[in-house]
Amino acid sequence: MTIAIIEQLPTPDDYNRLRAAVGWGVYDRELVERALPTSLYGVCAYESDELVGMARVIGDGGMVYYIQDVIVLPGHQRQGIGTTLMDKIMTWVRAHASRNTVVGLMAAAGKEPFYEKYGFTRRPTERLGAGMTQFWRV
Repeated sequence: MTIAIIEQLPTPDDYNRLRAAVGWGVYDRELVERALPTSLYGVCAYESDELVGMARVIGDGGMVYYIQDVIVLPGHQRQGIGTTLMDKIMTWVRAHASRNTVVGLMAAAGKEPFYEKYGFTRRPTERLGAGMTQFWRV
């Protein structure tokens, strides 16, 4: 299997296809069309012409970066694709972050050890409270 890594964002349809494949649910296409281009950085993994993985960085451009949508199709997991995507993400972050930039992410359950290899800390700690999330259900 030859995987090509390309610094770009996926199409809205491919984005939703990846999300659905890992059980994350999909967004309205119009929302994805509006939101994806506001990403600061994106990287995709292709096998032939099929998107098999992606990751992106969102944020305010300097003080806060958030790693979002690190996704690899289930049939392509545990083959180093996620590691390659994160390596590209962290290279981008290192090139753009300033002193005291906050870099965050929300790990899927059981994936914490993967992100700890990149220096991320599980919360809560003695100093940091638990990370919190709200999924807007209007």
